[in-house]
Amino acid sequence: MFQRDDGFSLVEVVIAMFLFGVLSLAVLPLLIGVTLRSVENRELLSATAYANERIATIQASYPSTPGTATTSCATLRGLGAALPTTDAASGFTSTVTVGGCPSTFPASIPVVVTVKKGLTTITSVATRVRVGAA
Repeated sequence: MFQRDDGFSLVEVVIAMFLFGVLSLAVLPLLIGVTLRSVENRELLSATAYANERIATIQASYPSTPGTATTSCATLRGLGAALPTTDAASGFTSTVTVGGCPSTFPASIPVVVTVKKGLTTITSVATRVRVGAA
């Protein structure tokens, strides 16, 4: 009288696998894009941290509090003219660009640390450094 249906037929399994494959193809580019963006963001974060370390080193040499050792604009400009510094662990190269020296002191001078990997600029971080003499 009644037929028993005890499971899936082969046709139903093939259709389910086809639908699963189509859905997977729709999601796969999204997963690849998210993975690539994550790698780029990790590199940007590392480069920004490296630039901030360089700025912290410069600012430690040029304290902004009054009454501390006098720091000169010429010394700071020499730092900017120095060869680029390379981080061996990451392969980042940083260069320091120092703005022009003012005629009155004390003054603050713009300083920019640019981080590159190869020929590609990854990030630039700017600050101002206080100097007390020419």
